[in-house]
Amino acid sequence: MSIGQLVEALAAEQPTAAQRAERLAADREVVRRMMGVDIRDKEFEQAPDVLANIYKIAAEKVRADRGTAA
Repeated sequence: MSIGQLVEALAAEQPTAAQRAERLAADREVVRRMMGVDIRDKEFEQAPDVLANIYKIAAEKVRADRGTAA
């Protein structure tokens, strides 16, 4: 497989901007229904990135565990 073919294959696996927007809208709707609160899109955009913070905390814990085990 050539580099061009590999790049093309990887690009084909990535969602389009429209697909990402559709997924974001669907995810926000799920949150609204589960919380029972009408949160506007603008409010979502102003909120902290909770998932990124969870990943950050998990990564810090893994690094700390590896540091004590090494």
